[in-house]
Amino acid sequence: SSGINAEYGQSNLRANKMLGIEFHMPEMDFEGQKLAEILQYVILGVFGIVGFIWGYLCESFEQTFYVVASGALIASMVVLPPWPIYRKNPLPFHPVAGSLKKPAVAATNKNKSNKKKN
Repeated sequence: SSGINAEYGQSNLRANKMLGIEFHMPEMDFEGQKLAEILQYVILGVFGIVGFIWGYLCESFEQTFYVVASGALIASMVVLPPWPIYRKNPLPFHPVAGSLKKPAVAATNKNKSNKKKN
């Protein structure tokens, strides 16, 4: 667990809880999402064209379906898991500033005390 935190940073992990078990799953960054989308379109497009040509040559829509379905399965395996190639550009998150909320409360109390004096 500490190796994952050191390699990807705490801000790149999302805690999930399933069946009472908590585990941490790394998330894709924005550049990784863009790459995954491009790969999905390329894989599905190539398999769609090849499937259409193969089905036309075999004169079988069933063959077209098998090629396109296998392309969808391969695209899912390539795109859906958060592979390390999709996590190369994590966004740095700033810590929450707790001091920003306190002056607002103090200013509100000051305004209330001024209203009582008038």
